[in-house]
Amino acid sequence: MTQDSVRGKFYVAEFFFTTCTSICPKMNANMEKVYAKYKNNPDFLILSHTVDPEIDSVPVLKAYAAKHGADAKNWWFLTGSKRDLYRMARESYMLDDGTYLGPDDFIHTQWFALVDGEGRVRGLYQGTLKEDINKLIDDIDRLIEE
Repeated sequence: MTQDSVRGKFYVAEFFFTTCTSICPKMNANMEKVYAKYKNNPDFLILSHTVDPEIDSVPVLKAYAAKHGADAKNWWFLTGSKRDLYRMARESYMLDDGTYLGPDDFIHTQWFALVDGEGRVRGLYQGTLKEDINKLIDDIDRLIEE
């Protein structure tokens, strides 16, 4: 996946890991609600990035995607180098405070980022809160109208 893959599309980005037992299951249950509403819109994507690429291999992510009913045409489960993933979370999406904690660094954030078709972050939403998910849906609807 590259910038060209998402150019002209609006999307929600998140960072999670498949073995999480705290916030990630709630986040992805809420993401399923967002996905259900927009999965038939060809200009919409969800980008779910792992923060634990050593554990979350492509087959693990594929099984996790199936568990959440995700179709690869518009809900992508992504991996890469930990360094690149963390840089993206911090610099592209602003989803944590940007503090590098050394070799044991680990991003564990509940934030979703809504990105417009020009690659601009339009909002941040707590993926564990129903009110924020409702606001995210309202903001996606506004993006569709623009």
